[in-house]
Amino acid sequence: MKRLNVELPDVVTRVSEFVPEIVKFIEKIISNGYAYEANGSVYFNVAKYNDGVKHKYAKLEPTSALDTEKLLEGEGVLTTDLETSEK
Repeated sequence: MKRLNVELPDVVTRVSEFVPEIVKFIEKIISNGYAYEANGSVYFNVAKYNDGVKHKYAKLEPTSALDTEKLLEGEGVLTTDLETSEK
């Protein structure tokens, strides 16, 4: 980091210090329809996010925005399985 000229942090925080804020944030994402609970976990709803006019989920790669195969590699496979099983 020093060679990249990145300054050292002057404050160190722990995620455990922000659990209530994180829970509130996740609840908001769920209430907006962009996440769902399944098997005791919360998952991002890739299909719902892709329905939006202003955004496409691209797994941090803009060129893969509508690449179904890449979505199925990860969290998208769970979304697809749940949607199929609910119909």
